[in-house]
Parts: sequence; structure tokens; C-alpha cells
Amino acid sequence: MKRSIVIFWSLFIAAALFRVWQSFAVQMPDLSGCVGQHVRGIGYIVEEPERKESGQVFVLKAAELHIQDNGERCTPDFRIRLKTKLYPRFQYNDHVTFTGKLLRPANFDSGSDRSFDYKGYLAKDDIFYEMKSAVVESAAGKRDAITDTKDSRSFFRGIRDRIFSALFSLKGKFVTALEKTLGEPHAALAAGLVVGEKAALGKDLLDDFRTVGLIHIVVLSGYNITVVGDAMRRILSFLPRVWGISVGGIGIMLFGILVGGGATVVRSCFMAGIALSADLIRRDYSVMRALIFAALVMIIQNPMILLHDPSFQLSFLATLGLILLASPIEKRLRYIPEKFGMRGIVASTIATQIFVSPYILYMMGQLSIIGMVVNILVLPLIPATMLFVFLTGMAGMIWLPLAYVLGWVTHLLLSYELFMVQHFALFSFASVHIPAFSGWWVVGFYVAFAVMYAVLTLKSKKPELK
Repeated sequence: MKRSIVIFWSLFIAAALFRVWQSFAVQMPDLSGCVGQHVRGIGYIVEEPERKESGQVFVLKAAELHIQDNGERCTPDFRIRLKTKLYPRFQYNDHVTFTGKLLRPANFDSGSDRSFDYKGYLAKDDIFYEMKSAVVESAAGKRDAITDTKDSRSFFRGIRDRIFSALFSLKGKFVTALEKTLGEPHAALAAGLVVGEKAALGKDLLDDFRTVGLIHIVVLSGYNITVVGDAMRRILSFLPRVWGISVGGIGIMLFGILVGGGATVVRSCFMAGIALSADLIRRDYSVMRALIFAALVMIIQNPMILLHDPSFQLSFLATLGLILLASPIEKRLRYIPEKFGMRGIVASTIATQIFVSPYILYMMGQLSIIGMVVNILVLPLIPATMLFVFLTGMAGMIWLPLAYVLGWVTHLLLSYELFMVQHFALFSFASVHIPAFSGWWVVGFYVAFAVMYAVLTLKSKKPELK
């Protein structure tokens, strides 16, 4: 290996480790005098609101905060996670006033004698306080008073806000068109498949998707991003090579923003961007190097995701499993036909299950037994479903009668997928629950796998060295 390559990777790894070490010293804003008090404040929404059956949840940046009883001022300029009633509905960058009880997040029991690190999960996004039943009102007329002058006049922040607002508005219109055309729960599943909007599915149906091992299609996993990227590549194939790659890269970036930019989406879009860049400069593309590079860059940018973001952890493990195991497993499944990509789907499912199952068991204590069967029955239809969902939603935004025509096919595909999920989730053996165990067993599994994989790889290369 070239010295320059060793130095390059060493610097990146060292920077990532340094950032992780720094993250242990992160301190929350000191609001000890205001915690547990009813407060009032003003601020603006900094993330796309999430709508659930029980209300809206969003993150805002507080510009002013006072204790409601005595008017004592609290330290401003920090993020708060608020939950409020479903109406009126708020949007990204809306300026609002709010009142409620200021609380510190607390870890909670996630079942099977396990505790979810809720404090760490929020802290990775610089959220150290929350309000569970806030009263929120629009404060559009107080925009200048709410936003810090320097921040509000930032040229780049203004461009970012306009782009984000336009994309989130487009996403909202798209989801509304699906709701008008398909009805529930079909519209909720459709929105989850294409733009990652899963809240409307409801807790029971989401539990069914987890039970049968199909939750990854609803939360816009790397699989969905791969389908989108492949579709964009085909659509732009008529353009000159440089233009096609450039427009495709911009499109993937905008799509990542549109669907909320979670860890899985960022990793998948980042890897897709690396692949496009390699194609642009005509260099060999290594998916393993791309995965590691993407992970290191994400950790350097936000080191807390390494320990406090299950989405990042599972996404990385699943992709690593695909890279290392999918191809060897597929070679041993010659008795499964290749038609409709069946052999590849089975191999990918086995590879990801092997790699993520230990961590899922440690985190949640639940493992889908029939996940492989349901994935084989459903995944071949997902690309076609996503295509018709996209066409239906776009048609609904332009001319509703056309959306109803396309909606017949879309509704049929979604009905099949919902039937499979709900039917198999009824089986008593659909999933197993395991009591809590030490995380060192999980570490031991991955260490043992790494050693075994290294030994087998070296053994396979021995004849080539003679």
C-alpha cells in the first residue's frame, strides 16, 4: 500500500477518534433554575415537524426564554424538543411562541428489561431539553425579534432555509396528493416508501412491520435510496456523461434533504455521491472504502452518532454485511432462480440478518424469524411500487383524475404488501424475544467474525502467492 494512502486513512481515523473523545466533554446549557418550571419563550423551528396520531413533534431554537411566574430570564439560544397538539400545523422555519414545562429528557424502558438511551439519542442533535405538552402559536410578526440579527441576515443561512422550505413544502404536497388518492393506510405506506414519512402508519402497523422484518422499507433505508439512485441513473442516461453524473449527484443530495437527512439517508446518499465522483474522474470505486470514508466523515461531523444513533449503527452494520457476505452467500444459492432478482434478495437478506441480528437482539430483544420469507415475497415488488407511488403522487399534484387512474395499480401493489405484513405478523412464531444480556457478547461476536473472515481471506489468497 502506498505511503500517501496510509497517511490519508491514518489522518481520517485519528480525526474521528479525536472527535469521539471530544464528545465526552460536551456540556448541556445551564438552565438549572428553569428546569421543572413553566416557561414561555419565542423561537423558530429548525427541523421538519413530525406529525403523529397524538400530535406534532418538532425541534426549535429558543431565542428568548422566561419563567412564566416571575419573568426570570433563562439562557437562550439552545434547542428544545416540543410536543404539541396536531393543529394548527407548523412548518420548517416557522417563528413561534411557546409555553410549557421545561424538562430534561429521561431514559425509558424499551421492553424486555432494556433501557433506551433517550438522553444520548437527543444529545447527538444538541437537544438537552424538551416539553411534552407545549402550547405553541405562530409568531410570524415577531420574526426580527426572534432571530438573532447576525444569524437572520446570514446569506448562506437564508439560501439554505429557502431550499429546505421549498423541498419540505413539495414533500407535503406530494404526501397530501397520496392521501387524497389512496386513502389510509395505503397512503402512509406509500409515503414511507418514497419520502420516509412513516408516522401516519400508526403504532400497531409499525409493530407488524418490525415483527416480520420489513421495517427497513418504511423508514427509507439504504435499499430505498439505491432504488432511487438507480432510477435517476436511468432517467439521466440521455445526457452527456459529465452532465448526467453532476445532475444525478445534485438530485440525490436534494432527495436526501427532502426526506429529512437521517443517518441512513446521509450515509446512502454520501456513498452514492462517492460512486458518482469515482465515475466522473474514471477511478475504480471500492464500496468498502466508500462505506468507511462515509462513516468517518459522518463521525467527524457529529461524533455522538457512533454511540448514540441506532440508525447509523444498524445502517453501517447492514451495509458491511452486504459487502462482505452477500456475494459469497449468493454463490452457494445456485438452486434459487435468478429471475426477478430472487437469488440476490435471498443472499442480501441472509447477509444483513447475520450482521445486524446480534445488535438488534441486544438493543430490542426481538428478532424476526420469518423476516427472510416476507422479504422474499415483498422486496421484488418494491421498485415497481415506488415507481407507481411517485407517478401517482406527482399526478395528484397536477391533475387528480390521472392520479386516480394510476392509483388503481398503486393501491393493488400496496394492498399486497400490507396483506403480507399483517398476515405473517399474526403467526405466534413470527418473532422471538430474548432477555437482556451484556453488550460484550455482541462485541465478541463481531471480533470473532473479523478474525474468522481475516483467516479465511488469507487462506484463499495463499495459492496466488506461490
